[in-house]
Amino acid sequence: MKIHNKKIVIAGAGSIGCYVGGMLASGGANVHFFARERIANDLLKHGLHLSDWTGKAVHLNQTDFHVSTDASVLADADMILVCVKSKDSKEMAQTIKASGNTQATIFSCQNGVSNVAAIESILSSHTILPVMVPYNVVYEVGGKFHCGTEGDLYCQQNEKAQPLLDAAKHANLGFELKPDMMSILWGKLLLNLNNPVNALSGIPLKQQLENREYRSVYAQCLKEGLTVLKAANIQPGQVAAVPVNVIPLILSLPNFLFKRVAQKMLAMDPKARSSMWEDLQNKRPVEVDYITGEIIKLGRKVGVNTPTNQHLLELVKQAQDNGQGSPNLSAADMAPAH
Repeated sequence: MKIHNKKIVIAGAGSIGCYVGGMLASGGANVHFFARERIANDLLKHGLHLSDWTGKAVHLNQTDFHVSTDASVLADADMILVCVKSKDSKEMAQTIKASGNTQATIFSCQNGVSNVAAIESILSSHTILPVMVPYNVVYEVGGKFHCGTEGDLYCQQNEKAQPLLDAAKHANLGFELKPDMMSILWGKLLLNLNNPVNALSGIPLKQQLENREYRSVYAQCLKEGLTVLKAANIQPGQVAAVPVNVIPLILSLPNFLFKRVAQKMLAMDPKARSSMWEDLQNKRPVEVDYITGEIIKLGRKVGVNTPTNQHLLELVKQAQDNGQGSPNLSAADMAPAH
């Protein structure tokens, strides 16, 4: 039973889009996936099967949602959740504009800090709200999407976000409105500085975080990021159980202490990996420029060197260009040459 007639379009039905959209549909929302042909065929053939690291399982039949490969699906949408990679933000905004849609509230459910501005440059008359997606979702064929980490969606406080908040409540999907999303996005970006470490290591996130040498690389990335934001007078918001400036200290603890103190950080599926690792494995363009690259770019602007982040960015791009998946590097291989 539909809880309301407001039409929600998931623009970019990848791992995050299908998981969030599927959860909303499970609560009775009127969800339409704007998808590439491969995903559309998979959903139409198998339905949607959502699971998470706690053992939750949600199964949706093809009658519980709608799928389209045609951009005309955007034209009469009331809400559009943009879930494409950051490099595709402007292209998706152009597609929305070309559809003739003038009324939709746009929600940017993407990594990084620059997507709202990119979308706004094309859809200036729309309300565009940033959404922080905290979790990691892996796609398996057969319409299966598995969420391997915990967390709630955070969205910019705005009256136009209320219908999405209502839909999320009906679906038991964690969703909170926050007054200052830019600080939250910067906080999330700092946490995401581990993505290149994980992608390059080639091992699951939990295993990587339990290794003190890899944690040391991540801690160095965070220290550089925190120094850059301080110089730029940006206060990162709290998106983890502890303030982000405390995390490097926690990461530096011996393994036995770290496992005790960082139980919340390690609360994830043992198989969970970063989306950057998944992109390398599937020979897709990585988002490193919109995560690590943002810290490097801002660092240059404020006169702060970021050698570890710079080295990791280069290593990830090298792995991407090689097209052989993760290079399975040791922590020592990730340290910049002095």
